[in-house]
Amino acid sequence: MLPALTQPVSRTEQVRDTLRRAILDGQLAPGQPLVERELATRLGVSKTPVREALKLLHASGLVRISSYEAVTVRSVDAATVREVYQARLVLEPAAVRLAVGARGAVEHAAARAALKEAEEAMSRGDIAAMGLANRTFHRELYLASGNSFLNGFLDQVQDLSALVATAGWRHEPTYKEEAGQHADILAGYEAGDADRAEQLLRDHIERSFASVERAIASA
Repeated sequence: MLPALTQPVSRTEQVRDTLRRAILDGQLAPGQPLVERELATRLGVSKTPVREALKLLHASGLVRISSYEAVTVRSVDAATVREVYQARLVLEPAAVRLAVGARGAVEHAAARAALKEAEEAMSRGDIAAMGLANRTFHRELYLASGNSFLNGFLDQVQDLSALVATAGWRHEPTYKEEAGQHADILAGYEAGDADRAEQLLRDHIERSFASVERAIASA
C-alpha cells in the first residue's frame, strides 16, 4: 500500500520519489500500468503532480509511455542490463579518475555517509533503500570530475542503474560483496590513487554486470 504524502517542499518531487521507491522495491511491478487517477487517490494528491512525476520517471527510464500515452513500469530485460552497464563501463571509471585527480588525497564525507546508509538498509533488508544509497555513493564519486557532460550522462542512467541492481538482487543477492567492493574503491579514492580507484571501480561494474546478467537470465 502506497502511503499518503505529508506536506512536501515540491509535491511533484515527493510523488516522484515515492513512486521511484515503490518501483525499486517491487510494490509497483514491472509492466504494471500506472493510471494517474488511481495513483492520485492512493497518494492523496491531485492528478497534476502525478502526471508531472510520471514524466520525470519516464525521463530517467523507470517507466515507459506508449504512443497512446499509457504509462507502465519498465521491465528489466537482458538488453537493458547490457546497455546500462556498457554505458557505465565507458564513462564512470573515467569520471572517477578525473574526480580523484581534482580532489587529491582527502576524506569524502558524503560518500562515506552513503555507504553507511546502504549498510543500515542492508541490515533492515530494504532493497530499495540499498539501491538508492548505492546510487548516491556512485554519484558522489564522480561529481568532482569537473566535466559537466560526463556527470550529466551518468546522471541519466542513475535510476536505471538502481533498477537493474535491485532486480538482480532479488534473484542473486550480491549486495554484501558489493558493499566490500565499495569500501575498497573509496579507500583508493580517498588515498588519491586514481589508478587504483579507477581499476577497482571498473572491476566492480564488470562483476555487477555479470551477476545481474545471470540473475535476469535465470528469472
